[in-house]
Amino acid sequence: MRIKFIFLAILISFSFAKTHEYYLSTTKVRWVPEKNQLQFTSRFFLEDIEALMQEEVDPKVQFSPDSSKKAIDAFVSDFYTKNIAIMLAGEQHSLTYLGREYKDDLLVVYAELNPNNERLDNLQINARFLVDFLPTQQNIFHLTSPTKKKSFLLTKDNNTIRFSLR
Repeated sequence: MRIKFIFLAILISFSFAKTHEYYLSTTKVRWVPEKNQLQFTSRFFLEDIEALMQEEVDPKVQFSPDSSKKAIDAFVSDFYTKNIAIMLAGEQHSLTYLGREYKDDLLVVYAELNPNNERLDNLQINARFLVDFLPTQQNIFHLTSPTKKKSFLLTKDNNTIRFSLR
């Protein structure tokens, strides 16, 4: 009888564990030619970004509600801009981090790129979101332009996209 109780207690404790098996992010990249702008919206599991910040910066930090809004904003901005590289027509560009918000158990990050050159054909994105922290992390990118749509799955070993905007 005692063994059954212990087994039941262990089984119940595992059923309440808050983990997920899949490590995934999604990013929508939208080309808006009339504004000469690329708009980025990325979604990450909140617990993954929080765990990364706890390991790298502060083991006591908490997201949603924020234990330190200023420190979390700085961390998310730095994390986002350091883990994505953009090339347009062979020229390196930097994203402008716009902000973040929480939606359920997700962290949503917004960024944009306003390139100077008028002739934009080929886009190359190299994204390494969380792949060094979570080796099985996968990052899905959905790219849209007025004439095209395409999705890409990026991993630790395959982290580059090439897409023609026109």
